[in-house]
Amino acid sequence: MLDRGVFGRLVEWLCLVLMVILAVDLMLGVVSRYVFAMTFTWYDEVARVAFVWLVFLGAAVGIKRGAHFGLHIVVDRLPPRGRRIAELVTPVVIIAFALVLIVQGLAFVELGWFQMTPVMGLPKAWVYAAMPVGGALMIAYALQPFWRAVRGVFG
Repeated sequence: MLDRGVFGRLVEWLCLVLMVILAVDLMLGVVSRYVFAMTFTWYDEVARVAFVWLVFLGAAVGIKRGAHFGLHIVVDRLPPRGRRIAELVTPVVIIAFALVLIVQGLAFVELGWFQMTPVMGLPKAWVYAAMPVGGALMIAYALQPFWRAVRGVFG
């Protein structure tokens, strides 16, 4: 699926690059304010865009790695069949949430073409696009555990 090969690592590398951009950008903002006594006008917008994309891509990577919050204290006390059902419910909830992100994110993207960021003049649609892209990746990464759980419950 998506976790193998170049594409699987691409999202993780994008998160790494966004984190570096965010750290360097915020450091430049602090230096510009306290060392040069003037603020770069663009650093806040760059930080905001990088952070938004990092949140949604990072959430997808978390799903890919199975690193999201789970109620292990409850699930571990269930009988084996109950655990298998819980393993099925988790990706279903993730997929449902991701579908909401996609639908609402596309509505935001559509509106964002008519809004510009104040300093850089970038259409906000590029910022809002993180929602449907992240949602699509979440679904793609949740499908493999979903099919594995379906085979475990019904197989």
